[in-house]
Amino acid sequence: MTVEAQQDRSLPARAHYGTERMNALSDGVFAIVLTLLVLELKLPERDESIVALLADDWHVFLAWLISFLAIARFWLVHHSITADLRQCHNGTLALNFSVLGAVTLVPFSADIIGTERVAEPWSTVVFAVNIGVLSVAVGLLARHAAREAQLLHPDHAAELLARSRTHHLYLLPAVTLVATVLAFVEPYASVGLLLAEFVAFGWLGGRRR
Repeated sequence: MTVEAQQDRSLPARAHYGTERMNALSDGVFAIVLTLLVLELKLPERDESIVALLADDWHVFLAWLISFLAIARFWLVHHSITADLRQCHNGTLALNFSVLGAVTLVPFSADIIGTERVAEPWSTVVFAVNIGVLSVAVGLLARHAAREAQLLHPDHAAELLARSRTHHLYLLPAVTLVATVLAFVEPYASVGLLLAEFVAFGWLGGRRR
């Protein structure tokens, strides 16, 4: 009997499922959230030139940019985690729903930045906390996948899972904590710190693959 078979027999019996429906639901939620972000782009109904209205509402477009980068960043890492899964169980689905729940809050927290403007510290705090909660949820999903080898494809990328787990359980939450404190000192620097993490993670992640 192989080691994998012995491990499977030692595990408590639980129902396992394919990942197709979980991935389809997840992609649908991410797509809807991205659509909701675009719907927030509205100009005020005033008798002014388009240029003047755009200049006055620049913070709304900044909120869209931040949110779009955040969603794109988390979709990439969510995809890299779930791509390694060949099956899942109720625990996997629960963790995945926690990720999706945090994702659906991004349009709300981003809209606060657009409405209250970046200079209002609490608007940035709400967004940073949202990103921190989302990061922890993604990190827990990566840790879950890494710990339950029977759920993974035989040729899964163990290094990528370990990196996602460490980054999202520890590093990014620390960044959001710093951004939360910094929001009361220099709100624009706080938002810049979050943007820098999003861009750096996407760029470095692409180079490491």
